[in-house]
Order: sequence, then C-alpha cells, then structure tokens
Amino acid sequence: MGEVGTWVMRDPLRLGDVSDVISLAGGLPAGETLPAAEIGEAVMRVTTSRLATTALQYSAAEGLPVLRAWIAGRASLQRGRSVAASQVVVTAGGLQGLDVIARALLDPGDLVAIDEPVFPGSLHCLEMYQPEFLSIPVDDDGLDVDALAERLEGGLRPKLVYTVATFHNPTGATLSDVRRRKLADLAERYGFVVAEDEPYTALRFRGDPVPPVAAYSDHVITIGSFSKTLGPGLRAGWVVVPPALADAVVRAKRWSDLHTSTLMQYALVELLGRDAWFDEHLARLPGVYGQRCAALRAAVAAHLPGVLEVNDPAGGLFVWGRVVAPGLSADDLLDAAVRRGVSYVSGPQFAVHHPDPATMRMSFAGSSPERLELAARRLADAATAALGQQA
Repeated sequence: MGEVGTWVMRDPLRLGDVSDVISLAGGLPAGETLPAAEIGEAVMRVTTSRLATTALQYSAAEGLPVLRAWIAGRASLQRGRSVAASQVVVTAGGLQGLDVIARALLDPGDLVAIDEPVFPGSLHCLEMYQPEFLSIPVDDDGLDVDALAERLEGGLRPKLVYTVATFHNPTGATLSDVRRRKLADLAERYGFVVAEDEPYTALRFRGDPVPPVAAYSDHVITIGSFSKTLGPGLRAGWVVVPPALADAVVRAKRWSDLHTSTLMQYALVELLGRDAWFDEHLARLPGVYGQRCAALRAAVAAHLPGVLEVNDPAGGLFVWGRVVAPGLSADDLLDAAVRRGVSYVSGPQFAVHHPDPATMRMSFAGSSPERLELAARRLADAATAALGQQA
C-alpha cells in the first residue's frame, strides 16, 4: 500500500532546531534500490518511438492489454492456477486499488473487517465509503483468523475483509499458511470478499514464500503495486479481481480518473518486456533490506535493553516495537526523540478501535546500517531524558 510517512512530522515545531533528523517514520523504499536510469531509458524509448503520440493520449480504464497480460501471468504463477488478463485492472498505485474496490463493492453501513493495527491510509480510504468497521487483531502470525471466525459464528457478516497478509504494515507480521487457508474457507462459507493487499511481498529476505490467500479461493481480490520495487513516484499498481467483479471494478476505475498514465504504462511494458530484468532487479532488494533490518534490531538490543523491544520480520520495510520501560509510552519517547534527531510513528496512529500506547513502528528501509545504529543511540539518549523527567 502507498505510504504517507509524515504523520510524526505534522507539527514541525516538535523538531525545534534539529537539522540532522534520522527518519524511521516513513515507509519509503531505499532510494538506491530504485532503477532511475532504466526507467528514464524506457520513457525515452517510448517517446522517441512510433508509439510516442499514442502514449500521450487517453487509454482504456482497465489498462494496456499487454501490461494486464504480464500481471495476469505473474498472478497465475503465484496462485498456482490460471488468471485471465480480463481480471486485471491497472491502477495509480495500491491505494487507488483499494479505493476502486471499495467504490465498486461498498454501500454506507456495510460491515468491513480490517486489521488492527492498520495502515492509516487504508483506513481513511475505506472511511470515505461510510462502512462500519470490525477490527480484528494482528499478532505474530498475522490477522487472527480465529477471532474473525468467532465474530462470524456470532452472526456478524462483513462484506469485505481487508488485510496485508505478507509483511504487514505496521507490524511486519506474515499471515501463516494455516490461517490463509482458513481465511479462504471462511470467505467461501460466509460469502465475503477478501482484499489481500500485497505491497511488500517481493521484499522477503528470510524464509520461503507463502502462497497468497488467493491461491485458495476465488473470493479474493489481490491489490498489487510497483511502488516498493520500482518507485512510488510511478503511481503504478493493479488489482486482480474475480471475473464476476471485473466489470464493476472497471467502471469504478473509470469514474475515479478515466485511466492510469498511458505513458507510464508503456514505459513499464518496455522494462518488464526485457528478459528476466524484473526478476534480476527484485533479487537485489532482499540483501539491502535484510542487512538494514538486522542492523536496526542489533542496535536496539545493544543500546535500549529494558526500554524497547522489536520483533523480527522476515521481510518488508518495518519492525514493530514495544516500549517496556515502566511508565514510558511511545509518545513520551517520541517527544524526546525528535529533539535529538530521530523520528518514528507511535502505535496509536495505526489504531482502529484499540490504541496501544506502548507500541511504535520503525522503518529501517531508508537509512544505512551506520545511521540506524546512530538512531538507536539517539533513542537511548531520549529514553534516559524521558525517564529522568518522570523520576
């Protein structure tokens, strides 16, 4: 999903005179992983080819056929069964994918089950369609599907269940295969649609891939994006929908913005059409993010024992932390931290109904291991100051 990443910076005065801020707040991909030269060359090839004027014109709401076919082919491999190009709608990033799904499916008052905690951008996107929210907790194994099953057995009937199943935002957790199968079974049994958001799936740096929920049911819509692999500035993503929903989602997309950038779609076709280029590009990403995740976790363990504990994700861009020092909240620590030049997002900003004041999300993606170690030292100084004020 798209990443705003500036909630902690909403009040610039909090930073005072600090000029060298290490931001662990935004979920931006590492700049050095983005293939700027290759994208520039692809745009140049399009704009100097016979397709130049076509690429600057209007195009179909659902996207270029060749790009839809490429996405369908990747989805077929991931699901282990055939996906037709007609099931793919190209969007301006993952968040628009969620928006067109909500526009097509939801009426005011419909019940939507959603991760707790959840990425605020997703929550606010869905809020625009005035649903009722049923928050389902996320633990170390992802969405608590047993808790969802209990609510279903009690008579609640969501129309849509939204989750980031792989490298969840904000916790970094991955939904276990057992839970994925059960979620698919529940969707089939109770007739709801699962919106499986997959912005981080390609960023695995440990362990084996897990089949998507969509591998086990046709009651699943996949939301995908190039934002974390090629660059959020492209505003390029997609949804893969069940055939019965394709027309409704295409209409919703047309009402939203007519179509995604024709020029950028042609540039993507240029890039993705190169033999093995995309897979070779993806293969370089885990090394960068795995090293940075390990560096941040090691620095927190070294400098903040008894103050902060963080989890151990197998991929993605985030660790989820918990302040364990008695009497200290994540917001208390943040107030002291920003004055020392380090920022993160406190957990309550990801709450639906149940804010946890001890939690926090930190992104390791945008900083070198050396900067992450410095960030942990600054956090340790901030903790000492915050605890001293409470003494």
